[in-house]
Amino acid sequence: MINIGFRAHDLGKQNIEDLSSKISGYGFTSIQLALQKSIDFIESDYGKLSPGLGNYIRNSFKSKNIDIAVLGCYINPVHPDRTIRNMELDRFIEHLGVCRSFGCSIVGTETGSPLADCGFTQDIYLEETFWDFISSLKILVKAAEKFGVIVGIEGVADKHTIFSHERMQRVLEIIPSPNLGVIYDPVNFLPNNRLDESDYLMEEAFLLFHKRIVAIHAKDYTIEGGIKNGNLPSGKGLLNYELLFKLIKQYRPYCNVLLENNRPDTINETLKFIKKFT
Repeated sequence: MINIGFRAHDLGKQNIEDLSSKISGYGFTSIQLALQKSIDFIESDYGKLSPGLGNYIRNSFKSKNIDIAVLGCYINPVHPDRTIRNMELDRFIEHLGVCRSFGCSIVGTETGSPLADCGFTQDIYLEETFWDFISSLKILVKAAEKFGVIVGIEGVADKHTIFSHERMQRVLEIIPSPNLGVIYDPVNFLPNNRLDESDYLMEEAFLLFHKRIVAIHAKDYTIEGGIKNGNLPSGKGLLNYELLFKLIKQYRPYCNVLLENNRPDTINETLKFIKKFT
């Protein structure tokens, strides 16, 4: 009922035959694929993607019974340099245009910040930044509607433009298109000033926008000196996975749950942990 997948670039950049064989060997049947981070012959330059390339990569994974659930194209939609921002938007739209040839319907990104490196700045809280993001997102969603695919956005507390459930809900109300969805990561959406409210916040997220969740990222966190360390494999920290999967089963059954922050030596243990809840 729940599809457990894997973030392909956690195995490093390599040729597609080795990558698909390794992922299949672990027992996964779906992936998130960030092309430039995962496959050795793919460059990041705009204009290199094509339907033929999509068909080739899709068939390579399909031969191992692996579906591409999400294409990752992580850009900064509020980049301070407008020329670079427009180039990033063009690159994302290029992914939207070939998405179907990969056998996929979702292209995902985080929501960026007004710093070129997407780092934290107080400016993420400004209305001007929010509307800058909306302006960029409308361009992407219009293209997604044209191509019949979905823009998936992922919020990050304490760092990016969409830093809270309330801001995400506001985005979804301003752009009610079915071609805009949420890639929900409960660890990313847990702010440092509410670390004792993890369960409440998970329940809130599903209540507010479960109808727009198109994929879920699964990882874990610990608290060190009152600060969240959110870079752990599932089962190695404090996240209440029993509650998370209860909510998934209630609101978004069959949704792709994509494991993050794994290495070859942690994958089997993480998968064993996750299967207790599926």
